[in-house]
Amino acid sequence: MNVKLRVLTVGVLFFAGHTLMAQKAKKDTTSKVKDIEEVILVGGIKLDPAQKVGAYNVVSKANFESTPFSSVDDVLNGRVAGLNFSSASGDPGSSNMVTIRGVSSLIGTPNPLYVIDGVVVGKGSDNASLMESWNPLSSIDPNAIESVSVLKDASATALYGSRGANGVILITTKKGKYNQKTKFEFSTETGVQDRAYDKLDLMNADEYIKYGGILMWNSQSQLGRTFTGLQQATDYFLENYEPQYDGSQNTDWVKAVTRTSSVVNTYNFGVSGGGSNTSYRIGGSYYQNTPLVKTSGFDRISINTALDHKASEKIKFGLNLNYSNIKRRTYFGGRASANPVTSSIMISPLRAVYNADGSYNQDLGEGSPTPGFNPVSILDETNQSSTINTIIGSVNMDYQFAKNFYFNSLYGMQAQFMTEIQSVLAGHPVYTIMSQDKGFLGDFRSTIFDWNWSNTVSYRNIFGGRHNVQAYAGMEYQDHTYNNLGVVSYTMNDPRPYFDFSDTQIAGNSNLQWRQISYFGRLNYTLDSKYTLSGQIRRDGNSTLGEKKWGNFWSAGGSWNAINESFIPAAFSSLTLRASYGVLGNIPYADQWGPQYSQFATLGYNSTINWGPYGGYGGISSPGNKALVWEESSHLDVGADFGFFNERLKFTLDYYDKLTKEAIFEEYPALESGGPNSYYGNVGDIRNRGFEIVIDAVPVRTDNFSWNINANGSYGKSIVEKLNVPLVQFKGDTSDASNELVALAPGHLLGEYYTYLWAGTAKADDAANGIKAGDGLWFTDGTKSAVTNDKLKATEAWIGKNAFPTYNVGLTNEFKYKNISLSVLLTGQFDFMVQNGVRSYTQHDGRFITRNQITDALYNSWTDAPGAENFNADGPKAVIGNPSSSRLESSRFLNKGDHIRLKEMKIAYSFGEMFKNSTGINNLTIYARGTNLLTYVFDKDLNYDPESTSNSWSWVGKGRYWYASPVLRTISMGIQIGF
Repeated sequence: MNVKLRVLTVGVLFFAGHTLMAQKAKKDTTSKVKDIEEVILVGGIKLDPAQKVGAYNVVSKANFESTPFSSVDDVLNGRVAGLNFSSASGDPGSSNMVTIRGVSSLIGTPNPLYVIDGVVVGKGSDNASLMESWNPLSSIDPNAIESVSVLKDASATALYGSRGANGVILITTKKGKYNQKTKFEFSTETGVQDRAYDKLDLMNADEYIKYGGILMWNSQSQLGRTFTGLQQATDYFLENYEPQYDGSQNTDWVKAVTRTSSVVNTYNFGVSGGGSNTSYRIGGSYYQNTPLVKTSGFDRISINTALDHKASEKIKFGLNLNYSNIKRRTYFGGRASANPVTSSIMISPLRAVYNADGSYNQDLGEGSPTPGFNPVSILDETNQSSTINTIIGSVNMDYQFAKNFYFNSLYGMQAQFMTEIQSVLAGHPVYTIMSQDKGFLGDFRSTIFDWNWSNTVSYRNIFGGRHNVQAYAGMEYQDHTYNNLGVVSYTMNDPRPYFDFSDTQIAGNSNLQWRQISYFGRLNYTLDSKYTLSGQIRRDGNSTLGEKKWGNFWSAGGSWNAINESFIPAAFSSLTLRASYGVLGNIPYADQWGPQYSQFATLGYNSTINWGPYGGYGGISSPGNKALVWEESSHLDVGADFGFFNERLKFTLDYYDKLTKEAIFEEYPALESGGPNSYYGNVGDIRNRGFEIVIDAVPVRTDNFSWNINANGSYGKSIVEKLNVPLVQFKGDTSDASNELVALAPGHLLGEYYTYLWAGTAKADDAANGIKAGDGLWFTDGTKSAVTNDKLKATEAWIGKNAFPTYNVGLTNEFKYKNISLSVLLTGQFDFMVQNGVRSYTQHDGRFITRNQITDALYNSWTDAPGAENFNADGPKAVIGNPSSSRLESSRFLNKGDHIRLKEMKIAYSFGEMFKNSTGINNLTIYARGTNLLTYVFDKDLNYDPESTSNSWSWVGKGRYWYASPVLRTISMGIQIGF
């Protein structure tokens, strides 16, 4: 379809709608009216690139079809300017972190809001009870997606109110077309996967023994004995710490718990068509992934349908329905011995998986200090299985009830039913309350139901062929409920997973709910297809806030379609200048279950089950905060879109400045009060500033050959401008909520690294300062003017970097020659630092005598052991117990995260017209694809994936490598058929 509109409107309102692809024609040099390239319909409002006010990017369906990724957020990585992606795990179904233009809240997930066919489905927050993590977006079949629009600024995101402050990802699923004969589509892809980037080289048996001897030699004073040579020290190590070694054992524990490669299969079908009044589509898919970790698995069956009907010229109806059933099996996560992936890198290679009688060897030294934590036995004799059924549906109606007056109504709902079962056989005390002779069973059932209903009345008219006026008024209601019932038993007497075979059971339940009501109005005005003004005002009320639940928010924007001016040079084929400003509300915790009642004072009871005579104690869990109010984010966006050479070279430029005031974070009562440690309050300001650029180019276009380039880049930083305390650190245990290397303080980057500054290893004695060669050193303070070998004499200092890349780039090249196409996507992230969350395990400087390590511990640690001298090593002298604490937190754990990744490469062949005419098949394409094929890092010491994060529900875990199942590389082949 080739469409011209002389007067176009700008703006987006409440409803996710349809994506209409229109052909693009040459510029009309007489009237300078630009043809529609893409129109996104949202509640009847059209967004045209020539007249747009807001900042947004669109990703087409070709990127989502037959993808090896299990969720849509994986696919967006590298394809959108200003979007940053990191993965908590390569295990399919695990949660991810996606940020758009930085982090603008101190708590809650930084992820954007996802809207699917008008259904507000949340922010991809982890809502699992027993699974290590769960990404609700994995319920959506990427193959059913028509397009994804990523909305960024106030003018674009204001349509989703308080939940759109982090940006909005608008997903439109595939639909049929009117007056189209029935089309059938089928595609399938099979791929194999392995680790995308993992340079964590562990010591084999010979290296481990050699290291053990060096450790003994280095620790003679601690042992109270003297060795005559390295061999004597090595013999002492084997005799006293590895007495079971038979001289030949060399166990590769990583191979013992992981498959050589994983396999992913996808099968997709679709039927679409339509008559003059009705269009339809029904599709389905089966996605099967056998991941790297043994016993884990992910199977998804999806069905989606779309129906649109014109009852008359004035009234139209639409239905979209998506259903998925997922069966997932996972394993214990976190940084604990129960995690088979983590423990597999720590166990001595001199220890066997099985005893001589075939039973599991549970004498594994400090690598798995508790009997029952053999990682192979954990995989074989524990089970974590889940079934997730998800229904996402929406119905909409457009009704022209009078001339120029329209009514639009949309009801959307998401229902998710989760069953999670975890069973552990006796002999595996994965919970401290368990005994060796009893097992564990947990059964959790969760029901999550969200619905939103939006109603809009609009007036649309064109006066005198010049003035296009559109006015909208409406309201939206959202309701969100979470019901969870869980039963556990730590006294299972039988392998069968039924509570009938347990001594005692403990049950608990949660019933949570929150609501939001919004009233809004919007006015759009366009003059002569040149000048556009758009304004919106909203009033939002949210039940999770204190006494002041309501907030008034607004946005205003304008654009100048300068290409329609006579004085614009002929070199331009398009030129639009635009700007917008607005103040939006935000509640950062609303999309995560738990803090919905932060306004109320709550009581808590702590019971210590089976712990002596103590029955527990009660107290105030939270004092509540009746003064809790909206966060307010002021968004400024200034942009330009222009093209040359009949749009064969196009640029999109944006500058943004976002200031979040009244940011919600922890309030800290005086310790003398004896009350709770903290509660939520409005205590901070955060500023996000940056630039974005998108370039589209067609260097070559002939009848047989074309070359298309898309490049995007962004620069951005998030600064804490105000905070209620001078410094906040996140030290503590090894949970996802802790991170001993990051902090918050006014005037610093959000999540900037703040820790002891590692100064390396002393290469020579310094008697004046009590330093010996081989000692680990720290700078005494941030000036780096002096060093010490006593960490207690060092002070923490700011590093000046955080885990969020300052620069993100993506570069896609697509080449087509006749029926052959080749596309290559490169991504890059620069100017940031990441941290190895398991380094204190994998390079522990002698702290754990019988725990395996990476080979750097042997080849790059200082020693004067005869025959193994290493005086120029980067690592300090390893001593039993690590008395210097060199393995603990410091900048030694940090690495530059800068990297370039060959994110995707695809080569395809489509059979030509002769084949189509002779067979009746409209499309037959075969292809080969690779994802995450190559990763180049700029830090030679970076041996873990730089896109890691330890959780997705908080920025605190960003950039922390937790040694979960790694990010995967996939090589696959597929076929697409249409007739």
